[in-house]
Amino acid sequence: MPLRGFRPGGPRREESNPVGGFGASTEQDQDRGPESAPARSIDRGERLRGLGLGIRLVHEDDDVIVVDKPTGVVTAVMLTEGGLPSSTPCVFGQIKRHVKMRSRRRGTRVWIIHRLDKEASGLLVFAKSEAAYESLKEQFRTKRVHRLYTAVVEGELQGQGPQATGTITTFVAEGADGLMHSVREPARHARDGGRDDSAGHDNTPQLAVTHYRVVEVGPSRTMIQVRLETGRKNQIRVHMSEMGHPLIGDWRYRGTGPKECDDPMGRVCLHATELGFTHPTTGESMRFTSPAPEEFRRLTRRGGSRTPETAEEPAPERPMPQVSNSSWDHVAGWYDQLLKHGRSDHHRDVIMPGTLRLLELKPGQRILDVACGQGILTRKLAESGADAVGVDASEKLIDAARRWAKVAARPARFEVGDARAIDPKLGEFDGVACVMALMNIDPILPLMRGVTNALKQGGRFVMVILHPAFRAPGRTSWGWEYERSRRGHRMGGPMESEQSETPPRQYRRVDGYLTQEPTAIVMNPGEVSSGKEPITTWTFNRPIQAYVRAVAEAGMVVDAIEEWASARRSAPGPKADEENRARREIPMFLAMRARKM
Repeated sequence: MPLRGFRPGGPRREESNPVGGFGASTEQDQDRGPESAPARSIDRGERLRGLGLGIRLVHEDDDVIVVDKPTGVVTAVMLTEGGLPSSTPCVFGQIKRHVKMRSRRRGTRVWIIHRLDKEASGLLVFAKSEAAYESLKEQFRTKRVHRLYTAVVEGELQGQGPQATGTITTFVAEGADGLMHSVREPARHARDGGRDDSAGHDNTPQLAVTHYRVVEVGPSRTMIQVRLETGRKNQIRVHMSEMGHPLIGDWRYRGTGPKECDDPMGRVCLHATELGFTHPTTGESMRFTSPAPEEFRRLTRRGGSRTPETAEEPAPERPMPQVSNSSWDHVAGWYDQLLKHGRSDHHRDVIMPGTLRLLELKPGQRILDVACGQGILTRKLAESGADAVGVDASEKLIDAARRWAKVAARPARFEVGDARAIDPKLGEFDGVACVMALMNIDPILPLMRGVTNALKQGGRFVMVILHPAFRAPGRTSWGWEYERSRRGHRMGGPMESEQSETPPRQYRRVDGYLTQEPTAIVMNPGEVSSGKEPITTWTFNRPIQAYVRAVAEAGMVVDAIEEWASARRSAPGPKADEENRARREIPMFLAMRARKM
């Protein structure tokens, strides 16, 4: 009987300390993700093998190499003006030299996966094969890598004691001064594209999401843990500085000279503490830890021996330039008129009936409609006998909802509030719904946690979104395939072959799915073509797994997933039957129900 976990021909391992926690994961760990895998901790008291420049080798096998970088050393150097590598010592150069010496042959290659700032220290992973490089880059692109940092910032975070958490979400771009800055409005199509850290040299604003957790608070300094959802250049330094709490020793982002900066250690107090990923060859979940320098704790004048757990992802608690302005005040009038005149047949014929069915509504139950808009669903719930409450961040839409409620058959309550910070004063509910809104909200985990807190035990949460795979704005589109292209080589798009006896086939083209990115949506394209001003909102494209993960992390269990097709029918014509077939076959909406367990 073969041993489970034994992989003939698998990568050879070279561990810094095979006995001290750097060995292979146990059999039970094989199915866990990078965040839950046992940590391979670096004991700074042990003699780890060095690569020069103070770089410590943490783990090495045939595919990957993990190192602990000291402060003051760059990850990799840029080319000179003549296109030649700079002679400046760097981590990448030392690793290439190490790998070449071990293999004793020329042509040995190493691939850069991500970077750390020169002023920072901590864990980095490099690839030793092209397959490993592609696998790791894909994991970074799809945000499946676990990265945790420890930092010390100036000042005391107001009103935030130990274990307090927060999320900072902005777009960042490089300014004329060479520093990164948050911008309030990104470019029309600010694509995430999976680029990590300082990769990519265009100046398109990039989505940056930082989750932080307070560890210790001193008289004038605070130690925090930071978990990155994205990995932009200088991201942590930018976000904390703009929050009013620059990192200790970071005079560049503090906006002062070195002499005016709080710099007791002669370095930026930022350390990459944890790094987790799935091994490119074995599929094993790997996680490594490197405790922050003990001097970090001394700066807050409090001791401690344990590295805290991963940071949470709550709603933002401080005013920051937000990616997602969840308020639709600027489109409220247009949106109200759209539904008032019945132009949204999708709501009437598909979304509303399906949502009410999944909610399993019973008379007298309390139901919360999150991001309710002008209250279409809330009023339907009230008409069905529910004690209905609607919440939305847009004051104008809530005003419209209250006007409609005055003439409704049954009363419903409406409140202004951010979906990412559901007010506990609203009480407990038997069910919660969020219909056609989650695509416009970022981040979504705070909303999911708020839903869990608002639900009674066993309560239902129903969410409806545009289908992320088939109807993602800017990523999917309709196309036609004709007889000529099916018989020969495939050719997409319109093709004149009306003489063919075989009717054309309509298909849905998908150009992207896994990459999470924001897309600007013009809500009134027909009116724009007639010369009117565009009404624009932002949609955050996410794969289905992102929604399921958020539901699970919030403490709920998915018990139903449905995919709903459009109920529209084409006007009579030569292509009507095929259009109707494609519309029935390829769903437009994804509905998911979860329960609080």
